[in-house]
Amino acid sequence: MNDNMTTEELKNNILQFLKEHKEGSLGTCLNDIPRSSPVQYFVGEDLNIYIISAGGEKFKAIQQNPNVCLLVNTDYINYRQIKGVQVFGRATTSLDNAHLFDEAKRYYSDPYQLDHEKREIKIIKIEPVEIVYLDSLGDGDRTKQILSNDRVRIKEDERLIYR
Repeated sequence: MNDNMTTEELKNNILQFLKEHKEGSLGTCLNDIPRSSPVQYFVGEDLNIYIISAGGEKFKAIQQNPNVCLLVNTDYINYRQIKGVQVFGRATTSLDNAHLFDEAKRYYSDPYQLDHEKREIKIIKIEPVEIVYLDSLGDGDRTKQILSNDRVRIKEDERLIYR
C-alpha cells in the first residue's frame, strides 16, 4: 500500500485522507507535561490545519511551546492494520492573532457559524513542518512516507531512505 510516491502524490494522498476525516488528537506540551486533546479540524491552503475550540490548557501549552502534533487515523485494528497521518508543526492561536478567524472562514464549511460564535470560540492554526503518512491496511506494510520541505523521505523499520 505504501508504494514510493512523488511529492505531489504524497501531498494529494495526505490531503485526501485529512479531508475524509474531521477528528484527531492534538498533542501539546505544557511545563514539560505532554497532553493529548480530542479536536475537530479542517484543512486550508498548503496543508495548514485549523481547529475550532472553546479553550482549554492546549492554548496555554501552545503559548509556551508552539510545537504540536496532530494525529488523524483510521480505527486501530492492530499495529499492522492502520492508516493515518501525523502532522508535526508550529501552532498559533487567535489569542495572539485575531486575523485567524477571517483566515479560517475561507476554508470552513459554515463560515457564518464562525461569525456567530466568534466570542465563544478560539482558533488554532497548525503550519506543517513535517507530515508522516502511513497506510498499512491490507498488506501490513509499515513503511512511512514523510513529507518535509517538499521532499519525500521513506522510513522502513529503523532506516531512512531519501528520494
